[in-house]
Order: sequence, then C-alpha cells, then structure tokens
Amino acid sequence: MATKKEYINTVRFRYKKCRTRHDKSSIISELQANLRKCRKHIIKILNLKFYKPKRKLPTRRPEVYTFDLRVPLETIWEVAGKPCSKNLRPQIPELLKKLIQFNEISVDVTQGKLLCKMSTGIIDKLLRTRRQKEKGRGISGTKRSPLLKTLIPIRTNFDDVNEPGHLEEDCVLHCGTSNTGEFGETLNSLDIDTYWSEQTAFLHKTNVKVIGAFHTQRKRFPFQIKSADFDNGYEFINWNFHKYCKKEGIAFTRSRPYRKNDQAHIEGKNYDTIRKVIGYDRIDKQEAIDLLNDIYANEFRLLNNFFYTNRKLMSKERVKGKVIKKYGKAMTPYARVLKSKNVDLQTKMKLIRQYNQLNPAELQRNLVIKLKALHEINSVSNLNWATTPTKS
Repeated sequence: MATKKEYINTVRFRYKKCRTRHDKSSIISELQANLRKCRKHIIKILNLKFYKPKRKLPTRRPEVYTFDLRVPLETIWEVAGKPCSKNLRPQIPELLKKLIQFNEISVDVTQGKLLCKMSTGIIDKLLRTRRQKEKGRGISGTKRSPLLKTLIPIRTNFDDVNEPGHLEEDCVLHCGTSNTGEFGETLNSLDIDTYWSEQTAFLHKTNVKVIGAFHTQRKRFPFQIKSADFDNGYEFINWNFHKYCKKEGIAFTRSRPYRKNDQAHIEGKNYDTIRKVIGYDRIDKQEAIDLLNDIYANEFRLLNNFFYTNRKLMSKERVKGKVIKKYGKAMTPYARVLKSKNVDLQTKMKLIRQYNQLNPAELQRNLVIKLKALHEINSVSNLNWATTPTKS
C-alpha cells in the first residue's frame, strides 16, 4: 500500500501539470492499466490532495426488537413450559391475551404487536441467556418379559390413526444415578392424535400399580381410550394387564424389542413432560410421590394440555440419503381436541368452560412452589441415601 500511495502521488504531480485533455487522458489510461480501476475512480483520486482510501463502515438496520421485550417474552416462555422458539411463536398471541386478562403482564400496544410478529431467530436471541441449563441423562429400567408375547401383536407405526383414543405408554424412572433399591416411577401416557398426555407416579413398580395408574389416567382423558401401545417391559407384558384390557375392551399392542423408534411419540415426550419438569433426582419417599401426583393431577396437567404447544410430524421423505421432515403448526392438545371431529360437542364445551377459568401464570407459580418443595424432600432423601453404608 505504501508503494501504491507513492506511485499515485507521483502520477498526481504529473497530472496536475498537464495542459491538454489528451495528456490527462493518457495518464488516466496508464493508471487504469496498472491499478485495474475504473476511470471515474482514478479521476477522483487524482483530484485529491492526498490519497486516503475511505473505510466503509458496515451499515446496520435500526434495531426493532430491543431488549425491553426480554422480560415479557421470558414471562410468556416460562408460562408456556419453556419450549423451543418454533413451538412458542404460534402460542404468543393467545398467551399474551390470557396474561393481560389476569393482569399478569403489562405491555403497551407497540410491544404487544412486536411480541406477536417476532421471528423464531429473534426469540432465540432474546432468550439465549435464560437457556443455559444442564441436561442430564436417565437410566433405563425396562426389563423384558417373555410372557404373552405371542398373544400381543406388534405395532411399529401409527400412520393409520386419525382419531383420539389411541395411546402410547412408557414408564420413566426416578432413580437418580443408581437403579438399585426402591424408587419411584412415572407412567406416561400420550394420545397419538391430539398429544394429550397424562402422568401418574408410584413407588416400587409392580404390574398392579401400573394397572391402577392406567385406570386413573383413563378417567382424566376427555375422550374414550380405544387402544394402548407399550414396550416389552414386565409391567405391561403380564396376565393382569392382559385381562384388564380384555375386560375394558381396550386393544393393546407392543413394540419390537430394542426398537425405540416404534414408540417414537412417547419416547420423544418423556423429556418434555417429565424430565424437563421433574429432573433426574432420585425419588424414594411416599411423601414425595404424593406431592408428585398432586403436581401431575393439577398444575402440570392443566398447563401441559391447555397451554404447552407442540408440533406433529406431517411427512418424512428421504432425498439423496438425507431425511427431510415436515412439521405442522405448533398447537396445544386442547386446540387439537377442539379441532377433532371425533369428539362430541358436550366434551368440547366442557373443555372451553374450563379453559376460560384458567390463569396460566397462577398455575405456573403454584407449580414452581410445589417443585421447590419436591426438590427439598428429594435433597434430604438423596443425602440420606448417599450416606447410608452398603453391605459388602
């Protein structure tokens, strides 16, 4: 650059002394050939007293979504169950309306419009600092059972399901870092068509307790249960569960051994509906199980089914070795039940009346209070369990 500047200054001195147009044109042509610049640019730098190339500052668009939107957005995000931006974005207008109705949030008209039309990238940007959270890993407690396998048909997909009432079920362990001893478990049931889910916890898994938990969940679903699909664990593959399903007129199927993709819906929801809320702590006290069932039956059940959105996989196509998935619009299970043609009008009106009386912010506050109490019980229990000497 120093040589270039020196060369330009020398030629500029000659250019200033030129009297005819032809002489100036020849100098411009010389610089054009040497510097490979356009003639107008060369004329401009020759007419300057000193050649100082101007540094172009990057142009930035005016910032529209300022950080004053972070507080109301975080409130909506927490009430919605801390979902990803693609699930949160369609739910923002409805939740904003609900929170304003119960005076849980204060935003002006401009902020409300910006919150409703912000993109997923802006949502991720504003929530980036709140998403720094550790994710643990659980332990599998499924023990295979050879009983009744020939009598229970295998099901690998639910492509033919177009009505509510077809469930996938799975048990989630609350054993901490070790599956020895007595600990709690949660039976998680998910409806394939609407994604309506119910959870029930119990201490020391037995097939009788699993049947009791399933019977309790059937009463909470707003529609009739027609079939159930589960894995090959002994808590499902037994004569008691077989007789119960036969008696109640519930069709039952199982997945293939060691093929978790056969139960992709419930396996994908175990984290969102249980791990994300309860965590990976060890639960081995009846007091904690009772409190956990209280959470499942009240605050979390209402939040998860009425206000937490999720997306359903609509199609999957393999193109040149790459699987391209297309998802539908993020909706709540409550909205899917209202949209379903297979649910009677009386049930829909009952759900609408219940929805109009719910305050999601109050439910979220009560949920946080109960979760803190649950973690306090677990921390004391885990400390006692960890310090108890084991027999050699």
